[in-house]
Amino acid sequence: MLRFPRVRGLATSAVRASAWQVPPVRAPKSTATIRALQAENIPVTCVTAYDNPTALAIRGADVDICLVGDSLANVALGRASTRQFELHESIAHARTVREALSAPGVNAFAEPILIVDMPFGSYGVSVEESMRNVIRVVKETGAAGVKLEGTGELVPLVERLTSLGILVMGHIGLLPQRAVSASEYRVQGNTADSALEVYRAAKQLDRAGCFSMVIECIPAKLGEYITKRINAATIGIGAGAQTSGQVLVCTDIISDLTSPAHVAAVLDAQHAPQDPVQAAPYPASWPAGPKFVRSFAYPHSVGAARIEAIQRFVRAVRDRSFPDHSESYRIKSAEWASFVERADLEP
Repeated sequence: MLRFPRVRGLATSAVRASAWQVPPVRAPKSTATIRALQAENIPVTCVTAYDNPTALAIRGADVDICLVGDSLANVALGRASTRQFELHESIAHARTVREALSAPGVNAFAEPILIVDMPFGSYGVSVEESMRNVIRVVKETGAAGVKLEGTGELVPLVERLTSLGILVMGHIGLLPQRAVSASEYRVQGNTADSALEVYRAAKQLDRAGCFSMVIECIPAKLGEYITKRINAATIGIGAGAQTSGQVLVCTDIISDLTSPAHVAAVLDAQHAPQDPVQAAPYPASWPAGPKFVRSFAYPHSVGAARIEAIQRFVRAVRDRSFPDHSESYRIKSAEWASFVERADLEP
């Protein structure tokens, strides 16, 4: 048995307490975390991230799931469609996010589950090609899993991935990757027929093994109905307040600049009568930068505003004040009654 020499005085000195005590490392969040939140009826929070600052803000706000969404093609890269987003770009952004989420020194909250959106065309052609692309993403980014848009056609792929221990987040309702024009960005599931389609897709993906699924742009009643009948966590975006949780794009949460129209709005506001500025204060302990750096946001901090905005989102999701009725879609009573009558007969 190896024996190590005892350093004289170290066992009883203050040095031992300070030098040998390491802050405990929190276990990352997992599917067990999500299941526990569901069991306790605590809403799950999910926020997108594409870069280091946003990922750090997400870590500091105790978000449950961090999604590297293909929406970064629009809001971060300025492209007209998510279809113009490539697999290698997704991997590059996801690597950056992973490094920020797992950065040492941010131990206030557990690291969120990292999920990466599979870009349009990187899956769906064949199960074998899709598997290769997903495995590449997971290996090169360290993500826990991927998000796939689609319905029952994804079942064989989901089953294969989950058999390998790769988490899969589904995405049903409005499917942005399949929308080829602005007119296709509309509420889904607002008739009995379309509600049944969304419901059946949810059941199929749930049975295939999805641990969660984004449900986008459907009536609030349908979001609640699906949530009560599947095991996977339903992550709503325009699906009402009674889903298992909520997701928003990070730039939407903090009202960041993602289009020229935002710039025009800011410039217009600068010429209007101003109310007292209500912005996040510049933290007194903000680390000093090099001599040649000046903060043009001073005396306010965009970084603090990012964290505070996401914290408000987390609190609003968890106390179910977001979304409210004005932020949810409705379905006509007759259509809903027809859907329930038919859905309850489903196997």
